[in-house]
Amino acid sequence: MASKVGSPIIPLSIVASGESMPSDWIFPRRRARGLCKVVVHEPIESNDKTEEELAQSVRAAIIEGLPENQRPLE
Repeated sequence: MASKVGSPIIPLSIVASGESMPSDWIFPRRRARGLCKVVVHEPIESNDKTEEELAQSVRAAIIEGLPENQRPLE
């Protein structure tokens, strides 16, 4: 959608969310533990990029903000 209107995309990396709120916790009943970190990356311009190129750029930026143990396997 951003590529169609030419607006920039701001990628966000969320670090340690699975540790502070495990998937087996029921959200309203239990309080989260620990802290998460949100990394705000530089905006990525969408002008002159295909949707696929833009998706690859955003994905790379998000992965760059994650610690090694949270990065996807290549």
